Amino acid sequence: MTAASLLLCNVRIPDANGKLTPYCAVQIEAGKIARFFSEPYPKVSAAQRLDAKGHLALPAFCDSHTHFSEYGLRLTQLDLSGLSLQAALERIRKRVATAPKETWITGGGWTRQAFGLFPTAAMLDEISTEHFIALRSADWHAAWCNSRVLQKLHPHEFAEAELPCDEQGRFKSVAFERAAKKAMSFVTISAQERQAAIKLAQEEFFKLGITEILTMEESAALPDYHALGETLKLRVRVAIYLESLDAAKKFYAAHPNTNTSLEAAKLFLDGSLGSETCSMLEPFEGQRSSGIDFYSDADLVALFKLVEREGLAISVHAIGDRAVRRALNAFEKLRAQSSPQATGAALPHRIEHAQTIHDSDVTRFAKHGIIASMQPVHIRADIALARRLLGARAERLYRFNSLQSSGATLIFGSDTPVESPNVFEGLFYAIVRCDEQGQVWYGHERLRLQDAVLAYTVNPRRIIHAPRGALEVGCEADIILLSENIFQIPLQNLAQVQVLATILGGEVVYSVL
Repeated sequence: MTAASLLLCNVRIPDANGKLTPYCAVQIEAGKIARFFSEPYPKVSAAQRLDAKGHLALPAFCDSHTHFSEYGLRLTQLDLSGLSLQAALERIRKRVATAPKETWITGGGWTRQAFGLFPTAAMLDEISTEHFIALRSADWHAAWCNSRVLQKLHPHEFAEAELPCDEQGRFKSVAFERAAKKAMSFVTISAQERQAAIKLAQEEFFKLGITEILTMEESAALPDYHALGETLKLRVRVAIYLESLDAAKKFYAAHPNTNTSLEAAKLFLDGSLGSETCSMLEPFEGQRSSGIDFYSDADLVALFKLVEREGLAISVHAIGDRAVRRALNAFEKLRAQSSPQATGAALPHRIEHAQTIHDSDVTRFAKHGIIASMQPVHIRADIALARRLLGARAERLYRFNSLQSSGATLIFGSDTPVESPNVFEGLFYAIVRCDEQGQVWYGHERLRLQDAVLAYTVNPRRIIHAPRGALEVGCEADIILLSENIFQIPLQNLAQVQVLATILGGEVVYSVL
């Protein structure tokens, strides 16, 4: 089926509040929604028709924070998600047994929570020192490596907390933050491997009803997206890591009509809760550490100005409440020092994760027009972590309702491969907010289903002024069909809902109907 003409018939169309409208068919022309019909609707050939069989339609989803090419690569790598330390070691041992010497063993998904401790290089050395083993933590802020990999690092380049060593200079634990990123940078990925990974990731996202993403990427990935040409149908917007900005600018200057668009520059202010490196206003419970900070306040404002001059949105990673406050302070200074005529940014700036927010900082998002780009699915792992590391301060996490009530714009994503890209799991945690025992976790921060859906559909398109994300005449026809009417089923069943068909610009890119 092409984007030129498609009749989606026998379909249930909800309004913005989730109530069913009288319409039962949608005419798509030139990739856009042309009109809605109630009975009777036009009769067209089977080649121009998709029978929804009475299922509910929604606007297709946008994942506003993903690591897309890395997600595709992770689908083929060693997966340690949910494993105990002993189970993980056994899985690594089996992979090493079949891998040629001097090759890389890569993957990840492990957590300190599941292991009971941070693992060590010695554990991997016992398995092999004839391979290079590098395994990311589930949150991506730590890398568990054997000595063959860690020996490539230079401890003097990192803070002690990033690359812990004993008095003899031996590596004590895993590499964190910049040291972890450097360790993983030694892994060589061929163009063919990355292109295959991107195609595989696209297939998975279409199955989940996602037709648009903002992906965090290094400039090295851009040629592989480009090489896919029209095979890449997904709408791909890029937040480039700040260190890669110059290379990305050169790439886009040389390829003005490529299949991705550069929207933002990404930089980090802190680490993560799981790796105990997020920057907090007070130390973690029972510890002296309050996390890791990156950049001085003066340097941060200067970097923000640099990004704005490039006409890009600033996409700043801030998880701890101190990091969030520093980001907001820097945006405030940026605004005070820049006139509307001087700023080159066409799109609003964003705080990525905005995970822990002090009471006094909640209203500052709306005041300064800063987007809260959040990932509700992280609640699944963070409830237990917050109880252990933050105690009563856990009430500052995932302040969806407080932000929305203050007038801030929320957009949602997955952070995959850190977490699942399944939007229905994200909706569940945004709305239900319960732990594994079914106990509601700070229920006053729950959103209404309708508002959570907007954060995956309308909101991320509205802030970039894109004519999609809604079931309205004139909108680009990015539409999904669901197995259940999510506005009528028990909320506890949200995570089990499946996508039956995905339409992108009028083309059916996935269907099990």
